[in-house]
Order: sequence, then C-alpha cells, then structure tokens
Amino acid sequence: MKTYRFLPILLIACLTLVGCTPKIDFDIRGKWEYTMTAVDGNTYDTGTITFNGEPAKGTYHEVNIYQVNYSGEYSMNGAVLNLTGSETWKGEFVGTNSIKGIWRHNDGVSGTFIALRK
Repeated sequence: MKTYRFLPILLIACLTLVGCTPKIDFDIRGKWEYTMTAVDGNTYDTGTITFNGEPAKGTYHEVNIYQVNYSGEYSMNGAVLNLTGSETWKGEFVGTNSIKGIWRHNDGVSGTFIALRK
C-alpha cells in the first residue's frame, strides 16, 4: 500500500519533465546597428543588420556605411549567435539589446563587433 502513495508524485514529476522543452533565451529578430573593429583597433565597418526568420535560425540582411548589401544565414543557440555569409560572426548577447563578439571576413581580415538593437 505504501508504494502507491508515491505514484501520483512520480506521475507529476514525469509529466513535468516531458513538458519541458529547451527554450530560446534571446530573440535576435529585428533591426540592429553594428560596429566592426579590426584587430588593429580601427573601425572596419558600421551599418545596420536585420534578422528575419525564427528565433533559432533564419536569414540576415546587412547594409554597411557605403550602402553595400550583404546577406546570409544566422543561427542562435541560447544566447550565442553564429552568422555565415561573406563574413562569419560569432557573438553572444550581453543583455537583451546588445551583442558582442568576433568576426572574420572571407578575405582574412578579422576583429570584434558590437551590435545594438534599434
């Protein structure tokens, strides 16, 4: 008889665990302003970047200070951003509206970046 007393508690615990799904901590979608700094400390590029799709993955459209357009794909893993295209960005949210990280251009130039939600 004592074994059956714990059955409802065990059942509730199992249902709670089954109902748990990984949550996406941050939603990157929308428009951001970015600044890319080269390893020599000089500003490499600035502009806007817009993320469209799902919170975990989608596409981006970037317009730099010279009105040159770039596009590619992004993926999010919690607070971590991975962006691929003519540049590779790897960054992390440092708040709801700020991302910092590193970048590398296809020509080998690299540095750090910061992006702020508009």
